[in-house]
Amino acid sequence: MSMYTQILDVALHERPQREAEMGTGEALSALLDCRQHLDLVASSEPGTDWSSAALANQISYDIALIDLARCFGLDCDPSSFDQPQRRRTEIEHTLIARGVRLEGFDHHRADSGSDGR
Repeated sequence: MSMYTQILDVALHERPQREAEMGTGEALSALLDCRQHLDLVASSEPGTDWSSAALANQISYDIALIDLARCFGLDCDPSSFDQPQRRRTEIEHTLIARGVRLEGFDHHRADSGSDGR
């Protein structure tokens, strides 16, 4: 197990527990929100540890991706993220093949409980 998968596993299991199961629309909205920050690797503030921020953004995105994949019944385990970008691409392609629109989705529809398809 790589260091990244260990961090992802710990973050996934130590996050606050939800009272109710996450709906597909809510999971998609969370994913798209995280996706906006995924490529932000440099901070505009001098002295900020940009590598920690970049890692946190990747972990947040992968947790959101796992949540969405599980909403669609996909078996998705943190240990499969030993090559994070490759695994992200695989899961995204599987979701797209199932009709999930990951590009250009209207966030307001996701917030209103739509299933995102």
